[in-house]
Amino acid sequence: AFRKALNWNRPFADRPDETHLAGVSAVAGLGGSQLGTLLRPIATPLVMSGFEPELADVFGSAFREQGFVPSGGGAAGFRTGEAPFEGPLKPGDAVGVMLVSGDLQLGGTGTVTHIDGDRVYAFGHPMYNLGPTEFPMTRAYVYTVLPSLFSSMKLSSTGEIIGTFLQDRATAIAGRLGPGPRMIPVTISLQSGRAPNQTFHFGVVNDQLFGPLMTYASILNTLGSYERQYGSATFGVRGSATVRNHDAIAFNNLFSGDQASMGAAAYVVAPITYLMGNDYEKVDLESVSVTFSSTEEPRTATLERVWLDDPRPRAGRTVPLKILFRTYRGEEVVRTLPLDIPANASGTLSLLVSDGARLGLTEQREARLPQPRSVDQMIKALNKARRNNTLYIKLLGSDAGAVVNGELLSSLPPSVLGVLEGDRNGGNFNPLHSATVAQWELPTEHAVAGSRTLTITVSPN
Repeated sequence: AFRKALNWNRPFADRPDETHLAGVSAVAGLGGSQLGTLLRPIATPLVMSGFEPELADVFGSAFREQGFVPSGGGAAGFRTGEAPFEGPLKPGDAVGVMLVSGDLQLGGTGTVTHIDGDRVYAFGHPMYNLGPTEFPMTRAYVYTVLPSLFSSMKLSSTGEIIGTFLQDRATAIAGRLGPGPRMIPVTISLQSGRAPNQTFHFGVVNDQLFGPLMTYASILNTLGSYERQYGSATFGVRGSATVRNHDAIAFNNLFSGDQASMGAAAYVVAPITYLMGNDYEKVDLESVSVTFSSTEEPRTATLERVWLDDPRPRAGRTVPLKILFRTYRGEEVVRTLPLDIPANASGTLSLLVSDGARLGLTEQREARLPQPRSVDQMIKALNKARRNNTLYIKLLGSDAGAVVNGELLSSLPPSVLGVLEGDRNGGNFNPLHSATVAQWELPTEHAVAGSRTLTITVSPN
């Protein structure tokens, strides 16, 4: 046992093949919370280039809580061949971990501890202790150090990619020199009536945690840099995220109000986070391309009233539905939507007119939302998500239905329901006590809020 202890006491660089870099156990019987009052992990300097100062402060406060020390970098870092690096990477040199590259740059910097062939060991502490990673390794240049008894800071920039960091552990980060890993290309286009169109290109690290986070930070910074950061605004969002071997995620929505930019950025990132964290299979996000159209005026409206022009609707006939909503400035807008009543509809039915958010909550309470059971079903559900600038109309009857294996089945015969009821212990069956007879959508130019319900009696044709 004594020899084994001495054997493991050798420097970790003597064991270059074991780059798993085991974590640190509790010291002298102290738990993590007790140890936290005595020792504090070394923070990782975080270089943010191209970020607005106000947004950098917001992101910086969040990063500080996670053990990073944000600092400003060069406007666009160094181009290949322009950085003041001399010779190959060696112990004691600065090294970077790239999280965002391109028109924006964001990454952590630290010091090389040891190099063994093409293997690189750095930092001497974790970056985020993520375990296996695929982070781009870059050269880094430290301009100066700002010493402080409270918390010193480095002013630095990242350079060209020289390899890949494959491990992020409690004692170090480790990787190999050579080509860098694949990053997710993101293209953001801005369209505004008050300024020329702009297009930005950047890459974000292909990681379940940092990929969505860096995408959100980059989009929000881009929107905040070219549109006003305070006051009401409206952002239209259109685009897609392509997924290898699966259908693309489509983006099409409208956000208006005091925090429209945050809503628009979160709308793009939320499906990516959901998909990359799925429990079914590893997802390869190939690219993200989004166009934002903006105006500095709010485009919100409230649903006020709905009514039918025909007081006696009949099955198989077309009935005009009148919808009145009031805009932000108090203007009343009346829209007409022709409803084709199904030929098999009859009796007392409910006509629901609602915005997407309220309809989603209603369906969730009634357990109507199918639970995806595969990546394909997840993407299908994401592409069917309700939009803020659309009113949803549903004609509801009393026929029973069910959600089976993530699929919504309406108006099932009693015999089929009986068979499904007997197999409900499998957890793939959820009964529904009303059915959607027909449904329609009414796109608008505003982010509409509100819900109204009509009770109608449909006569047979």
